[in-house]
Amino acid sequence: MADTQLWWVREVHNFGGFFGGDTVTLTATPAPGGRCDAVKETTLVIDEKALSNVDDRHAIAPEILLGLQLVGERVEQAELVAAREWSVLHTALGDHPPAAPLAGPQIRAYHCSGCGLWVAGTPSAEACRVCGTALADLPLAVMQLDVG
Repeated sequence: MADTQLWWVREVHNFGGFFGGDTVTLTATPAPGGRCDAVKETTLVIDEKALSNVDDRHAIAPEILLGLQLVGERVEQAELVAAREWSVLHTALGDHPPAAPLAGPQIRAYHCSGCGLWVAGTPSAEACRVCGTALADLPLAVMQLDVG
């Protein structure tokens, strides 16, 4: 399986491709500090089926951070990792009711003061998934919760 690399969406060119279809074509740059620092900017075509946590490719927008698994130039999988603005992240994640009743609130996303991003999901190992800032250093008041 390919390694996941973080890429910033800079511009969305079109949805559907030249002959239609379920794709999004965008310009992206590698996130600083990643293994792709030598690459300045590239155009990527992502099939909607490759989007693991985004249901609608039309929700992909500039200033979204994607975790991409690339095989050559082909995007095998794309995960929405973070966005600079809560509204952009919220729109891209969609507003789905839970599949089953929840035992309690779930963290949908959190704001990291270390990297300044809204990050999808829960912090991993009690730290930000993007920059590693300790959870104890994150203001809990800005975490967004889904309540079942």
